[in-house]
Amino acid sequence: MRTPLLRPLLALATAAALLGPGAALTATAAGPKAPSATDLAGDATVIAVIDSAFSPYHQDFLASKMPADARLPLTAAPHTWLPGFPKPSAFASYSPLKLTLTAEDDVPMKDLHDADQAQWDTVQESEPDAVRYRWIPGTKVIGALTFGDPEDSTVGSIYGTGGAEHGMGSASTSVGNVFGTCPQCLLVFIDYTTAASAEDALTWVHRQPWIDAVTNSYGMSTLPVVRDRVYNGTDVETEKAASERGQTTFFSSGNGLENAFTVPNSTLLSSQEGPDWVMTVGATDPGNDKDFTGTGKPADVAGIGHSYPTSYGSTTTSNGKDFSGTSNATPQVAGTYGRALWEARRALAGPSRTQAGGVVAKGKAVRCGAARKACELGDGRLTAAELRTRLVQGARPTEGGFTDGALGVVETPAIADTRFAAEGHGTYRGLLDEDWESFFSTRVLRPMLGRAPVPARPDGEVEWFRVDSACRQHIWGEWSGGYYLDEDRTPQPASDPVAWPTRTAIQTACPYLQPGPGPIL
Repeated sequence: MRTPLLRPLLALATAAALLGPGAALTATAAGPKAPSATDLAGDATVIAVIDSAFSPYHQDFLASKMPADARLPLTAAPHTWLPGFPKPSAFASYSPLKLTLTAEDDVPMKDLHDADQAQWDTVQESEPDAVRYRWIPGTKVIGALTFGDPEDSTVGSIYGTGGAEHGMGSASTSVGNVFGTCPQCLLVFIDYTTAASAEDALTWVHRQPWIDAVTNSYGMSTLPVVRDRVYNGTDVETEKAASERGQTTFFSSGNGLENAFTVPNSTLLSSQEGPDWVMTVGATDPGNDKDFTGTGKPADVAGIGHSYPTSYGSTTTSNGKDFSGTSNATPQVAGTYGRALWEARRALAGPSRTQAGGVVAKGKAVRCGAARKACELGDGRLTAAELRTRLVQGARPTEGGFTDGALGVVETPAIADTRFAAEGHGTYRGLLDEDWESFFSTRVLRPMLGRAPVPARPDGEVEWFRVDSACRQHIWGEWSGGYYLDEDRTPQPASDPVAWPTRTAIQTACPYLQPGPGPIL
């Protein structure tokens, strides 16, 4: 695996080599022209993580550890430099959270936290109509909020004190400088303490057009013992409007009814994972290259669900340990999306941040390569729908068999019908890939620029996800961004219980499915 510590050396390589011949770079005799501070801010990409606590002291979040080509004025208030950020008057309060930071290795984060206890004591609860916004100067954390009672919160806590490991894993996997798939991305971390406060946080994010994507590694159920994924407490209309505006929501599909990758659970009846405008993420096992059929499904795409390096469980400013489950897979995929968006904005000359009418990047048109002369950036604008397509079509389907704990960990053939349900379009391996940068470039970035063809896709993929899309829209409402539009424009394939038993089962059952009566909180 290529160590993340090489990222400063890779920055210049990814500016030219990854884009390939004809890339839209301004060159001089000394090399690529350095972008201006305005361009850097105008290309910035922001990912919100909603989870249960993290620690900002880790090197994963230090501004000084960000890639050199993505460093921003992170000692200043975000409204002064980030295009689209609200005015301070939009918040009930707006102030920095000034912490003791160090770039040194192996410094106990508990010591730093204890030294800053007076600052942590100033954290206040945010409510939907009274958001108390904090940012952390000297870090990529341009937002640190708590929805719910701060006395119940573990924001800023060091691991082993109420679940901070989980939030740390989610944040580092997505945007971490050391362990993230998008070290160039900025972070808004939102801690929640109850199901209701999680939904308040999510709705607030969906109303923020300056936040590009949100990743959620949790899921509510109606039963306390099993994770049934039958839940109807999300503001799906606000979420759909955000998606149509250009914001992308990622939700973990869950790890099965027992949270042990054994008995699968369905995502279709969850207002968090079920709507067609949500990117639902499953998990796979990188060691055996087999899919976890016990995860929630259907999924749109998958990430690594076992033994992934993160700062989860870290006790010092530089250590960490492996993170697993769909909780890890989801932010890993969200970070991949964020990285692609950041690269697209850089390729479009000048400040390119936007989120309106589905457009997420704009600028001077890129000259598409010969491999795809009608590439996404050829018209000078990129939509979220186009970028989501590049994301899912860049995922690599697993080649091995499947494990099913419900059958006693029995291996079954990797038939497409089963695999589409379990891992969606395919799996991203992130930093576990032998050459992550090259993989990302070849399968996502270069096709978007027309410099490489779209990776070959398996037979039956479009038809399978058209059925999935139609079912989700039947339950949660129609929208214009899915595989299924209407019966005249994108008819569903005929039922085929022999070749496509899972797809046919969804077609057969879906007309009888409907959301719960809820909200169920």
